[in-house]
Amino acid sequence: MKNLNLKNCLVIPGCITIFGLFLKENISAILFIGFIFFSLVNLIEKKKKNIILQRTSKIIIVLMVAYFLIGVTGVIINPESKKNYLTRLLPFLFSPFLFYIFQDLRNKNMLFIKCFVLGNIILLVFLDISAIIDMITNQSLFIVKEGREYYRFLYTRYTNPNYFNHIYLSLYTFFSAILIYQFKLTTSRLKWITLTYFFIHLFMIGSRAMIISILFGSLIYLFILAIIKKKHLKYLFIYIFCIASLFSITYVFKDTLLFNRYSQVFEWYGKRDNILERNYSINNRIKIYILGASVINEGNGGIQGTGIAEEKIKNTYSKKFKNEFPFKTKTYNTHNQFINNYIDWGYAGLITLSLLLILVIKQAIEKQNYALAFFWISFTLLLMMECILYRQRGIMLFVIFFALLENTSKSNILNPNIND
Repeated sequence: MKNLNLKNCLVIPGCITIFGLFLKENISAILFIGFIFFSLVNLIEKKKKNIILQRTSKIIIVLMVAYFLIGVTGVIINPESKKNYLTRLLPFLFSPFLFYIFQDLRNKNMLFIKCFVLGNIILLVFLDISAIIDMITNQSLFIVKEGREYYRFLYTRYTNPNYFNHIYLSLYTFFSAILIYQFKLTTSRLKWITLTYFFIHLFMIGSRAMIISILFGSLIYLFILAIIKKKHLKYLFIYIFCIASLFSITYVFKDTLLFNRYSQVFEWYGKRDNILERNYSINNRIKIYILGASVINEGNGGIQGTGIAEEKIKNTYSKKFKNEFPFKTKTYNTHNQFINNYIDWGYAGLITLSLLLILVIKQAIEKQNYALAFFWISFTLLLMMECILYRQRGIMLFVIFFALLENTSKSNILNPNIND
């Protein structure tokens, strides 16, 4: 009875921790630490009970702990490393406890997933109301930012760093939509209403990196399904036709406010000679990749430090490219998790991250959680355009749900009493 009570007590801090992912990062960190504390107490209390982890789960745990230890090694090797970046990586170190507790509480996993989706809905509704109040207060539908005009309703609520960085908000919203689709969290009618709400906001948030990841992730996902079952081949061709149509629509309306964030991709063809002369985000992204490639070419593939990638990018620009193109930016973020890991940790960081991503996709496909496989494929593509695992929001989402979904499948959801 004592173990049972302690087990039930873990559900409350677990739900609060999941819901807290939508709060400020320092608050979510405190909640996460509290959940880990309760997990440790539970581990000590149930020391005689043996919970068997699958071989793949053990490999994943080793890789996650290794990810943190590589960061520690970087700090030891290079005193100029960012210590605060290492503290952000702590969830990787705590992953064994997460795997343990989520397997022990696997019959509550549906509740944790619902908490995440509910938190996402509440945040979006709050931002919607804030945007409407902002429009009424300023009596204007538009806002001018850096000489460009945007729809106030679409822009102000998603780019305010006091609430939620729009890259992470789009990632969380997409993930919520996937969870709604993958698992039976609600009635069919409410499910499609919620999915529509999420995908409308995905478009309005305007994270091009997330949109591109979804589009190409869909292509890869359908290609994999076509290999598994040939009947899906027709969906692959239909999707290719739809993508071609969307690109055509974006090109036709490329000068409108609604499509200007997406239509800049066409500048690569029409203004390639001048692309390095401008300082818009898409142009700066290309410059960052040029600088990143230069840093990689100078590296030896070993561990150089932790959190030093931005400084190396900045120094490379000052020494080698300052006279070649202008580069006005507030941050020298590599905007590519793989480049970031390689600059910091060489082959060790690159291989560890790649193996983790391969395993999570493989596990989702084997469990026939195909929607989740689609998400992790898109997530992998997103890492090629953003350093999602550099900030606490991305790290906690990755580690917590890696452990949670490792112990969640359709059979587990539909038969909640299994292995109880």
